[in-house]
Amino acid sequence: MFFLYSYLLLLNFKFSSFPNLTTLDLSSNAPFGTIPTHIANLSQITSLIFSNNTLSEEIPREIGLLTNLVSLVISQNWLNGSIPSTVGNLTKLHDLGLWDNQLNGSIPPEIGNLTSRSGLSFGRYNLSGTIPASLGNLSDLTTLYLFKNQLSSSIPPKIGNLKPLKTLVLYNNILSGSISASLGNLSNLTTLYLYENQLSGLIPLEIGNLKSLVDLELAINNLSGTIPASLGNLSNLTTLYLSENQLSGSIPPEIGNLKSLVELELSNNNISGALPPSLGNLSNLTTLYLFENQLSGSIPPEIRNLASIGNLSDLTTLYLWENQLPGSIPPEIRNFKYLVDLELSNNSLSGTIPASLGQLPRKIRSLSELNHLDISSNNLSGPLPKEVGICSKLLYLDLSNNGFNGSIPSQIGDLISLGILLDLSHNALTGGIPSEIGSLRNLENLHLSHNMLSGHIPFSFEEMKSLLSIDVSYNQLEGYIPTNKAFQNLSFDSFKNNKDLCGNVSVLQACDSSDTSKSNAMDKHKGVN
Repeated sequence: MFFLYSYLLLLNFKFSSFPNLTTLDLSSNAPFGTIPTHIANLSQITSLIFSNNTLSEEIPREIGLLTNLVSLVISQNWLNGSIPSTVGNLTKLHDLGLWDNQLNGSIPPEIGNLTSRSGLSFGRYNLSGTIPASLGNLSDLTTLYLFKNQLSSSIPPKIGNLKPLKTLVLYNNILSGSISASLGNLSNLTTLYLYENQLSGLIPLEIGNLKSLVDLELAINNLSGTIPASLGNLSNLTTLYLSENQLSGSIPPEIGNLKSLVELELSNNNISGALPPSLGNLSNLTTLYLFENQLSGSIPPEIRNLASIGNLSDLTTLYLWENQLPGSIPPEIRNFKYLVDLELSNNSLSGTIPASLGQLPRKIRSLSELNHLDISSNNLSGPLPKEVGICSKLLYLDLSNNGFNGSIPSQIGDLISLGILLDLSHNALTGGIPSEIGSLRNLENLHLSHNMLSGHIPFSFEEMKSLLSIDVSYNQLEGYIPTNKAFQNLSFDSFKNNKDLCGNVSVLQACDSSDTSKSNAMDKHKGVN
């Protein structure tokens, strides 16, 4: 075994002086320049490790003369050019590491001669061309990483011959064609990543044979047809990503058999029909993305009621926006005690916001973890419940484009974590703007336009130093405009169609002393009460 701890030009290294050397480790020692052709003099070498250096230019073809090599690791360098086909001569090779270089060209079919290999990693290259069918000869392979390249054409059906394979990672390429049904033969597979390609056609029914599968990710392709019911056989599955495809039909009720499922993402497809009640069986689910589909029908009681006895109670993310869901927001949603993100916008929901959205049941703080709530663009009506102020971790609150009426509850001012957005625009809210909103010192965007709000803008808004944008247009406001930066930089569109606003803003008339005094007096009066 030979280790070297110094900077050197590898071209000057006298390999011929070590004819019996079996291990050469120059990792993390900064050798630079090219790998010289006379490296072939190391005829007895079994382990060659040059990782994490600054080697450059091409891998020499002569590397294929080192036929005793068991381990060849030259990852994390600046090597470029193609992988020499002579690597296929290294039939004793178990460990081949070439990642994090600047290699390009195609994968040589001769790699299929390396039948002793248990793992193959060509991730994060600029490799192009097709996946060689000869990889199907690597009968001992347990891991195959070909991600983040420019590989094209279809996945060879012979990949289905790799019966010991546990991990198949082909994401972020330009692979096309259909997913071969032969992948259903990989009975030991636990991880299948085919996302971010251009795969088309149906999801093969045979995928349901992969009983060991834990992680299935087919998102961001052009897959069509229905979600096969056979996926319900994958009892060990924890992650299922099928989003951003062209899938249609309904969600098969068999998905409810996936009791181990933690993340389910079916968003951005053409899925229709009602939510199957069997989704209420997914007791370990934390993330549910169903947005941007054509789902209809109300949220089934099997989902909302089962939350109260534990099922779905671990849910942290629920995205259902841009569907066609009717009916009311069920009060049982309060039982999702770990919910962080709730998106129900752009549906056909009606009725009022349940007061239970912010209530505190005896044993849990209902929705106390919620930081993102968007129920905009529905048909919701009635007053805003004061209990919403209990959702103290909210960063983003969007209730716009509904039919809410009545006054803005002063408890909105208790949402002291609000930082990204408070949007109550395009409703039928009346009364004054509560001065308590001025307590939201971290708020950046405040939208109150297109309501029937009256009175003045509270003087407390002067303290909202983080405010970047505000829109109070199309109301019945009057009086003094605060002088903080957010107001001074606004255009006329943010103020227009009010009763009589004034202030030191170029698009408004200046206030006289009585306007300012009146505004201050009204704020002080509210403070006393």
